[in-house]
Amino acid sequence: MRLFSLLLLILLTTAVFGQVNNPEFEVIAKKYEKEAWVSALESAEALIDNDKHRKSPEPYLWASMCFYEISKSEDQKIIDQYKLPMRDALKFAGKAASKDKNGDIVKDNQEYFDLMRKEGIAVAQAYEKEEDYRKASYTYKQLQEFAPNDPYIQFVKGVTDIRLSSMYEAEREIKASFPILEASYRNLDYVPDPISSPLLKPAVEYYADYLINNSFGDSAKTVLLSARVFFPLDENIKKKLQDL
Repeated sequence: MRLFSLLLLILLTTAVFGQVNNPEFEVIAKKYEKEAWVSALESAEALIDNDKHRKSPEPYLWASMCFYEISKSEDQKIIDQYKLPMRDALKFAGKAASKDKNGDIVKDNQEYFDLMRKEGIAVAQAYEKEEDYRKASYTYKQLQEFAPNDPYIQFVKGVTDIRLSSMYEAEREIKASFPILEASYRNLDYVPDPISSPLLKPAVEYYADYLINNSFGDSAKTVLLSARVFFPLDENIKKKLQDL
């Protein structure tokens, strides 16, 4: 596991450092390579506060990477100092993506943004287990900042908004994402995203149950017919459809 983390660190550092020639970014890179996460974060935040660099995506990406490493710390002093480092890692990943006007930083560091999707989904699901749907919805929204084209995240965000009775938000997210998912699964060559596709099944089942329980039978049937395309062997979905 340690070897994997080290290899990932080398890949991420090389990817980010390879995109910049600014000596101020090199200072952060060297601190990061030495695992001086807090010091590297302070350097990144100093650049973010600098008018010269505040519009550049690189300092925000470095900050995100530092917050992610800090989130894994077992040092009590660091734990006390940084209360929600994973939330900050997601926030700064989103800011990096928003500053990345030509898309190069995201593309060249896709491994890291995929890691953030995976970690962010885990955070959101932990909130869901606690039935803290407001924080879960917020986390999915954070993920959308750097993964705006992920229909699984958008759909589960909409379903989570139903739990919060935020129906306008829910309808907008579901209407935008569900047709994309349906069209994708009807393509026999489609390969579901390994990171976010596990979100689909529980979300679509909850959505169908919500429609059934609120007497939207026709809509529920439409959703379940699509769910049969998503999960053709699932007996629970098959039974829900038969019971309508």
